[in-house]
Amino acid sequence: MEKGTGKVYRRKVTFTENPTQKPKSADSQRKEGQRPRSRSVYTTNSYISEEANIRDLKPYEGAQWVPRMVPSKTYYIDDYTDIWHEDGGIGGGCSISPQGIISLRLHDRVRVDISLDKAVRVINYKSGIVLALSPTGSSAALLHPNGRVYQYGSRVEILAHDAGGNNKYAKMWYKGVSFTSDQCALVYLVDSAGTRTTTDSFSDLTQDFSMNVFYSDSPHFEPGNYGPQNVNEAIAILQGSNFWITEDGTDNWIINNIRISQTSDGLVRIGRNSNKFSLRTSPTNGSASVSSPFLHCTGSMGQTRHLFVRRGERRMHYDGASFIVRNAGHSAGFDDKHQLKVY
Repeated sequence: MEKGTGKVYRRKVTFTENPTQKPKSADSQRKEGQRPRSRSVYTTNSYISEEANIRDLKPYEGAQWVPRMVPSKTYYIDDYTDIWHEDGGIGGGCSISPQGIISLRLHDRVRVDISLDKAVRVINYKSGIVLALSPTGSSAALLHPNGRVYQYGSRVEILAHDAGGNNKYAKMWYKGVSFTSDQCALVYLVDSAGTRTTTDSFSDLTQDFSMNVFYSDSPHFEPGNYGPQNVNEAIAILQGSNFWITEDGTDNWIINNIRISQTSDGLVRIGRNSNKFSLRTSPTNGSASVSSPFLHCTGSMGQTRHLFVRRGERRMHYDGASFIVRNAGHSAGFDDKHQLKVY
């Protein structure tokens, strides 16, 4: 074995100007050594420049962009500030407005408003449902996700919501039942002679007309009548009210001779004049109904989704697909393909 030559090989050490600075890696050195990218072929500005030259901008010569209407849910805004809790209840219990309106806040996000003239308005926040009854009972309102019903005097106007945007309209009046749709240019009338075309107009039911029903025919809602007298009268009504709980856990109130009950699952039932007028709604399945000597209407979001209205011998039924009106033994409407069908 040969002996070594005695030479010593020392490791090459690189010194930097700052002893605390770490030596740069090969990747970082390559990044620093990169040259700026060249200018774009289509513009006179480089990619690293953030300033644009106005003279280099050209107008767009393509087709004009037109915004498309997107359906949205309908939301109801009130004059009261409600703070809901996570357990489904609502803070506040009972309150009185300057107009003397008594607001009873129930569990499962339901509120009942009662006026000094015994007008009633029920708001089911969980299902997006509003019910209203005027002081005299001559007008009523139902606002439901399936549609809307407005009864005033001897007339009933109906709006049925269609998922495809082709809403249906109907009106029950002394001539019979007239109906049409958004995509139909004609108006049809079902009377004792059958089904024929006619000329008719329909009210705009897209707004919250339940407030008009609740405030109608009441002198307490005039601005000149606001004052402590309304609040004092409402306090006297609350002092004479009754409350009890049944064995099955149903809460019951009698306020201003109006009976209110709510079951443990949230179903609210309201009766006035010995149940001659009744309102009910359930936040569980999104059902609602209004019954009076002038009409009976129901709506539901459960398995049997529907909107139904009855006044005398006149009927309207809508299940989300077919729209049918009946009068004097004759029936007509629109099928699931939005075509006129006479039964």
